Amino acid sequence: MKRTCLYCLLSLLASPSVAYGQESEGIEDEFALLEEELSADEVESASKRRQSIFWSPSAITVFTREDMRGAAAFSLVDLLRRVPGFDVYDLKPIYPVMGARALTEDLSNLILLLVDGREALIEVAGFPLWAALPFDLDEVERIEVIRGPGSTLYGANAFAAVVNVTTVAEERGTRANVLFLGGENGKRQLSGRVKGDLDLGGGGLFYSVSLGTEGTYSPSDPKDAARQVFLRSHGYLRYQKGRALDLSLHCGFASAEGMMHMYVGDLRTTGIYDYFAMIRADLSPADWLELKTQMYYTAYHSTYHFRVPISSFGTWVANVPKFHAETPTLDGKVQADVRIREDLLVIAGVNLRYTHMQSDELIPSEIDETRGAGFVHAQWTPWSMLQLTGGLRLDFNTQTDPELSPRVVAVLRPWDQQAFRLGYALAFRKPSFVESRMHFRVTRYNPAFPEVVDKLAEQFGNENLSNERVHSIEAGWRGWFRGDTVRLSVDLFYNLYRDTIAFKTVMPLRMGLPDVAASTIQFVNEGTEADAIGGEAEVAWIPAPEWTCWLNASARLVTDSQTGETLPSEPKLRVNAGGRYRPADGLLFDLSLHYVSAYEGQVLDPEAPFEDPLGATMGNDFFLLALFGYRARLRTGASLEAGIALRSPLGPSFREFPGVPIPQGMDPDSYSNFGGEPITTRLSFYLRGEL
Repeated sequence: MKRTCLYCLLSLLASPSVAYGQESEGIEDEFALLEEELSADEVESASKRRQSIFWSPSAITVFTREDMRGAAAFSLVDLLRRVPGFDVYDLKPIYPVMGARALTEDLSNLILLLVDGREALIEVAGFPLWAALPFDLDEVERIEVIRGPGSTLYGANAFAAVVNVTTVAEERGTRANVLFLGGENGKRQLSGRVKGDLDLGGGGLFYSVSLGTEGTYSPSDPKDAARQVFLRSHGYLRYQKGRALDLSLHCGFASAEGMMHMYVGDLRTTGIYDYFAMIRADLSPADWLELKTQMYYTAYHSTYHFRVPISSFGTWVANVPKFHAETPTLDGKVQADVRIREDLLVIAGVNLRYTHMQSDELIPSEIDETRGAGFVHAQWTPWSMLQLTGGLRLDFNTQTDPELSPRVVAVLRPWDQQAFRLGYALAFRKPSFVESRMHFRVTRYNPAFPEVVDKLAEQFGNENLSNERVHSIEAGWRGWFRGDTVRLSVDLFYNLYRDTIAFKTVMPLRMGLPDVAASTIQFVNEGTEADAIGGEAEVAWIPAPEWTCWLNASARLVTDSQTGETLPSEPKLRVNAGGRYRPADGLLFDLSLHYVSAYEGQVLDPEAPFEDPLGATMGNDFFLLALFGYRARLRTGASLEAGIALRSPLGPSFREFPGVPIPQGMDPDSYSNFGGEPITTRLSFYLRGEL
C-alpha cells in the first residue's frame, strides 16, 4: 500500500528522463533504435565520437526520441526549459531568448545550435531563430546538450552551450507520422513525415520527407499584424553500408514572419526565407581510421521594419530605415579520427566558411567574410579508470582577430557507473555582422539634425570589436544506482567573462537640444566583465519502464569583476521538476514545472529609446507544461494518440522578459507590446498518429 501511494505521489511530477535521456524499456519495436545507433547511455557531441556518457568530458543532457514524444513540450524551446542551468525566456512568440549559466541577453547569441552537423544560425545577427527552424520536434531523433563552453570542438559561438539536434536515424520499414495541435491564442501546428528504406548494393538507402506549418498570435494583441507564422520542410537521403560507408544529402527551408527584438527595440520581420542543402560522407577505410566530410550551402533572406525612431528628450531626430538583408553561406569541413593506439585516439579537422551579406539599404551594401579553423583533439586512457582529454582549436576570419580555444579535462571512473570530471576550457563568440559591420543610410530625419546622417553611416556597427571570451573551470560527478533506476549528477562551474559586447547609446544635451554630433550609438567591448560561480544538480528515478520522475536545480552567483557587486539581472536559482507516465497504450500524462527566482531586466522606452532603459523586477514565478492523453495501438507498429496540452503560469500572468505598453502615438492595431510578451494560459488539443 505504501509503495502504491508513493507511486501516486511521484506521478504528479511526470516527464521524460531529461537527466540522462534513457529510453524506457518495453517500448514497442517501432521506437527501438538499431544497434548501430547511439544507445541511451552513449553520447557523441562532447568529443565528436561515440563514448559512454560516463567518459564525457563535458556536462551533458540527452533527450531521446521517446523523451520528446512523451513530453508536454511541442517545441524545441519549451523542451530546453528542462535542461539544468538553461535560461529560456518568452520574448516574442517567434523569437524566444536562450542562454545558459550567465549573461543571457535579448540577442540570444551565446548558444550554438547544430542540426545534423550544420550550424543553424542567422549569420547577419549571429543567433538561431529558435522558434522557426526547418524541422519539427516530432521528427527529431535525438538531442544532446553540452552545458558549458564548446569552442575547442565547434568554434565561434559555442560560448555557453551547444545544442546538437539529430533528425536522422536508420529504421527498417516505411513509416509515417502526423501531428496536429490547435488551441487558444490562435495556436495551430500541423506537421507530417514519411520515411522508409530500400536495399541497395549491399547497403540501405534511407529517406525522409517532412512538411509542417505553425502559427500563433501575440498574447498581448490578437491582431493579424501581430501574427507569428511560419512554414517549414526538411528531407534527406542517406546511404549506409555498415560502418565503412555513410553518405547523406539533406535539404530544407523555413519561411516566417513575426515580431523580433534587438537592442534598439522591437522590429517586425517579413519575408523570412531560410533554406539549405548539405552533403555528408563518413568513411572507415581502416579499423584505425575514420574520415568525415561535410559541405553545406545556406541562405537567409529577411526584411526588417524598425518600430523605434531615434528620439531623445522628447525630440524626434530620425527614423531607422527598414532594410532587407541576404546572407548566403558556403561551409566545408573535413575531420579524421585516428586510433594511434588502443588507449589513444586523436581527432583532427579543418573548416572553411565563406559568407556574403548584401543589402542596398545598409553601409556597406556588401560584406564578405571568410572564416577558417583547424583543431586537434586527443583522448588518452593511460589507466582503465582514467581518461585525459586535451584539445586546441585555432579560428580566424577576415573581420576580427584570430582566436585560440584550448581544453583539458580529466575523467576518473573508479566504478563502472560512477565518474568524476575536472577540466578547463576557453570559449569565444565572434561579433556578428550587425555588431561589427552594419551602418544605416538615413533618409528621413529632422532637418535640425543633419549630422545624424553621417553619424549612422559611421556608427552602430563597430569594426574594432574583439571577440567575447569565457574562461571556464568545471567539475562534475555522475552516478547511477540500483540497477540504473536512480541517476544522480552534480556539475559545478566557475566562469570568467571578458571583453563582453554591449550596445552603447549616449546622446547628451547641448543648448537644450540633443547633441547628435557628440552622441554614441554603437556596439562596444564595454559590457559587463563578470565572474560567475554556480552549479547544477539533477536526479532521475525510473521505478518502472513506464514511469520517470526527475528534479534538477541550478544556482549561480554572478558578480561584476570590477566592483564585486552582484548583478541583479541574474536569477540565483532555477528549479525544474516533473515526471511521465507513458505506457505502450492507454492513458498517459507528462508534467513539468519550472521556477525561477527574482531578477531584474531592462527594456527601452519606445518613446525615448536612446535614453536610460526602463527596469522591471521579474521572477519568483512558476510555469507549467502539462499533457494528458490516450494512446491506442492500432496494429503492430501503428498507434494513435490524442489529448490536451496545457501551457500556463501557476498564478497571475507574468513576463519572463520586461515589456511596456504601446505608446499612444503608435497604432495598437499594428503592433503588440514592446519587449517581452506576457505568459498566459494556453490550452490546446493534439492528435498524433504513427504508422
